[in-house]
Amino acid sequence: MKTNHNLDRQTDRQTDRQTDSTWSNLKPSKNSGFTIVELLVTVVVIGILAAITIVSYTGITAKANAAALTSDLSNAKKQLALYFAEHSTYPTTLDSNNCPISPLVTPNDTNYCLKTSNATTLEYNIISATDFNLRATKGNLVYTTTANTSPTDDANNWITLGGQKWSKYNLNIGTLVTGVTTQTNNNILEKYCYNNDEANCTTYGALYQWNEAMQYVTAEGAKGICLANSHIPSDAEWKTLEIQLGMAQEQADLSNAWRGTDQGTQLKSGGTSGLNMPLASGRYPGGSFIFGLASLANSWSSSESSTSARYRHLESSNAMVFREFADKAFGFSVRCLAN
Repeated sequence: MKTNHNLDRQTDRQTDRQTDSTWSNLKPSKNSGFTIVELLVTVVVIGILAAITIVSYTGITAKANAAALTSDLSNAKKQLALYFAEHSTYPTTLDSNNCPISPLVTPNDTNYCLKTSNATTLEYNIISATDFNLRATKGNLVYTTTANTSPTDDANNWITLGGQKWSKYNLNIGTLVTGVTTQTNNNILEKYCYNNDEANCTTYGALYQWNEAMQYVTAEGAKGICLANSHIPSDAEWKTLEIQLGMAQEQADLSNAWRGTDQGTQLKSGGTSGLNMPLASGRYPGGSFIFGLASLANSWSSSESSTSARYRHLESSNAMVFREFADKAFGFSVRCLAN
């Protein structure tokens, strides 16, 4: 029997072609999957999208916290206004439940406790019988208000100079007492206003004896009467500020002397430092007020020596800064420094 070899060879070639086609379909393509460059690009794109998502979430959270703080402070102001309407004064302080406490009102009224949203903390300070400062914190945001102002971002109340963040204003909190009254450790934050005039506290800030300002502790950098997350600056921290403004170290170290060049001018109202320290004068230990309102300023440090404490003195007619000790019974201004 004769075999058809030509037909067999054609069949074998068809089989080989089918096998090659099947194998080629099974083999990985040279163009399939990611190259290293494509993988890196993909990772970068994912990173950018993640960053955008995080930034967006952070922004939304910040806005939500700001809205919550504004609402908390507005509601608290309403409660305090109701308290004032009944008692003709604002509370001296708040207890741990944010309920008003006042030695002028007996018993203390628990009907006007301040309620806040979750994770909001409050800090209350009385400015006068008719005004207060209320500070609310949530996360990294801090908002403040008074009886006569709307809630605002507390960041607007601070200025950064070098590595320090200073309050833009002299403190004005507490209950007004006359100049002849000695401020004492009686659980009432007391303040002097020049010539016993509350309007001068509004313009220049209040005056405090050193012990009252420090709240009867002697540690340098104590919080004292400053608000949360701030303290009364030490003598060294005042020096850091002065050197930041261009004073030489050897000048900064001088005591009982006018020091520097124009640092006093920089610190005073209208100066380039932005601190705008008003010329609030002061109070003598005997109870009278130092002549020179709008002509001189005195500001405490938290550094002490026995019955005296370091302070800074400015005058309208002098461009430099005076550094010396003063009796703790003087009444001087307080400018706070952030922690």
